[in-house]
Amino acid sequence: MKKTFLGLAVLTLGLSSCKDFLTVVPKTERTTANFYNTAADFNTALVGAYSTFKHAGLYGSGAGSLIWLGEVSTDNTDYGFPRTGSSVNQFQIEDLTYQVGNDLFRDAWLGHYQGISRTNAVLDRLPAVSFDDALKSQYEGEARFLRAMFYFNLVRLFGPVQLSTTEINDPFAGNTLGRAPVNEVYTLIENDLIVAENILPTTITAANAGRASKWAAKALLGKVYLTQKKYGLAADKLKEIIDANVNSLMPNYADVFLSTTTFANNREVMLAAQYKGGQISQGGGFYTQWTPFSALSPDFGFTNGAGDGVNRPTPNLIAAYPAGDVRKTVSIALSYTSTTGTTVNEPYPTKFLQKGIIRGESDVEFPILRYADVLLMYAEAVNEQSGPNAAALDAVNRIIRRSRNLPVNTPNATVDLAASTSTATLRTRLELERRLELAFESQRWFDLVRTDRFVDVMKAQGKAAQPFHVLYPIPQRETTLNPNLGQNTGY
Repeated sequence: MKKTFLGLAVLTLGLSSCKDFLTVVPKTERTTANFYNTAADFNTALVGAYSTFKHAGLYGSGAGSLIWLGEVSTDNTDYGFPRTGSSVNQFQIEDLTYQVGNDLFRDAWLGHYQGISRTNAVLDRLPAVSFDDALKSQYEGEARFLRAMFYFNLVRLFGPVQLSTTEINDPFAGNTLGRAPVNEVYTLIENDLIVAENILPTTITAANAGRASKWAAKALLGKVYLTQKKYGLAADKLKEIIDANVNSLMPNYADVFLSTTTFANNREVMLAAQYKGGQISQGGGFYTQWTPFSALSPDFGFTNGAGDGVNRPTPNLIAAYPAGDVRKTVSIALSYTSTTGTTVNEPYPTKFLQKGIIRGESDVEFPILRYADVLLMYAEAVNEQSGPNAAALDAVNRIIRRSRNLPVNTPNATVDLAASTSTATLRTRLELERRLELAFESQRWFDLVRTDRFVDVMKAQGKAAQPFHVLYPIPQRETTLNPNLGQNTGY
């Protein structure tokens, strides 16, 4: 294209040298040379960074890599699809037989680094421009928050990773960059989030739904501390959110995930990947792709195609719900009735259900940070630091009460954990509550790895889990392009 454009210019103009032409930016084109100048430019760039949530390597439209790596690799879900040549990569995840050439690892790596590249561009270019100081500060906070989130996922998935904090314009510049130690990656993550929590807005308007707030930054920082077993720091940070009383649990578990629940009324979801139906390439596929494979779409209330069998609940997960737990009926259907009237006993997730839609065109958001998660993390941090206290037990009891359709903030002796609950008992209960509360939200693998439980839990399910499975392999594409990366143990 450039050669054709240049040839036409020489033929028609004949007045400018090749050097002049190649260094002049056409007024009708937006490039890095003329783009990052105004507040609107930076807003557009940040929207692009947020859109990375919908990349195939993250939460993309129902079958993104984090769905597979966060759920199907665990005891929560499997793949309800025939074992064919086209499903080899997916069954590697279910079977824990990971191969370095698997596209799901490649997509996760590329998607997160795409987001990091976009945030680095914003952060590098912000100091040189002038517009409203408050808005400029907010944009810095958002870029730092997003960069921290992308790196947090990467370091948990792959361990030591390439650490880049400036914009890279040379397409080959990353080909010699080695992997930074895990502690250096976490230092960047923590520093970014500490800055972000102090400059992000405390409230997000409906017009800006989906953007990070101060409380989202605190929640993510609390999770970062918890993952590193910095329990005191985690408890203190998460308690700041609880004490602020800005966020709260929705009274009914189902309301958290309904497409009809408005942003203004949902105080529980602190950050989500935003989806919008309407055949504008912005719809979500979490319900339609998670329905049983080859079942006819009219059976599930959507059009244009059947289900894909992604994220099918395992019998073990189904059996884990206690009697009377409303999260089970909200999250899972055990069977469906076909168009011929036959009952088919095939479970599938219903947490993100939205009937009457075109396949892949859901409006339902995918939650990334929820207040329920904050409460459970807080209880875990306190428990691991000093054993359960009244505040930690109250936090988890709120989750338990809601799961039984009881008033969230009213003590109930029938279901509440007793004051005499031991550290070991609460640890076990928290693992269960996190599993049931956050099912299908790409949290299970991270939780099991963080608590050093992945190998034991998966072996109990008959899987050949090994200690090296707590990290995924560096994608073959990356190690081929950059021999300085090396490979994780076991691969």
